[in-house]
Amino acid sequence: MRSDQHSPVPPRLRCGRRHGQSGLTLVEVMVSCAMICLTCTTFMFVFTQLNQMAMITRLYTGAYAVAQGQIDLIGTDSPFQPQNSLVPAELTPGTATAAVTVYHDPISNNTIPGTMTTTVTAANTSYTAGSTTETLYLYEATVTVAYSYRNRNYSVSFSTLRTSDI
Repeated sequence: MRSDQHSPVPPRLRCGRRHGQSGLTLVEVMVSCAMICLTCTTFMFVFTQLNQMAMITRLYTGAYAVAQGQIDLIGTDSPFQPQNSLVPAELTPGTATAAVTVYHDPISNNTIPGTMTTTVTAANTSYTAGSTTETLYLYEATVTVAYSYRNRNYSVSFSTLRTSDI
């Protein structure tokens, strides 16, 4: 009778090692280290990409807020009565450009500048009610905030219409 027939460990579980030896071979250690390094590298790449996408979203939100603030000002500035020559500066027909701050990082003190362009046009129209022809004083405003991040250009644009207060 052979000595391995009385062993408490079945032959298929012994893995070719001599009795009393345990541990990992150098090849197994190297493969596991390579897998751990590959996993860590992948996670670093993914988190870097997520951080960059978060910054792009943060900048878009800042530009959105600046443009929406200008649209709100155009929609609420009073008095707006073009028939009486009362037009706020924001609603004067033409194009106005202003430098704005899209985002300011409080930790690194970095600022992402942008340019806000406001274009206002008078789209007056007339209508007839019965035998009376009236003029509808209608102004259209378009606000565009443009900025650059990592050598790529981005912009946010909104449009609105405004009629006379009276």
